[in-house]
Amino acid sequence: MIVITNTIRVKEGFGKAMSERFAHAQSVKEMPGFVRMEVWLGKSKEGEGEELKVSTVWQDEASFRNWTSSESFRESHRGQGGNDAILGSSLNQYELVVSPLNEAE
Repeated sequence: MIVITNTIRVKEGFGKAMSERFAHAQSVKEMPGFVRMEVWLGKSKEGEGEELKVSTVWQDEASFRNWTSSESFRESHRGQGGNDAILGSSLNQYELVVSPLNEAE
């Protein structure tokens, strides 16, 4: 299992509104291998604005790659380049190595 975190820095006051977009993201939820999504809001580490941490959990990397190469992914991200509330973003990938759910394995 893997988690992909997309950390999106936005201007102060825009975090809640931007998080609503993820609340209505249905196409990712229908992708094979998708497990769950969580969106966290906090202060930016850079000291300006807010930070959204969008975490998606996937069964495996192939499932995530299928999502990023899908038409649904392209459609859901269309027009995001023109959003002037976004200050920057970074994408990271992690593999689940310890969890109470997998301790018996």
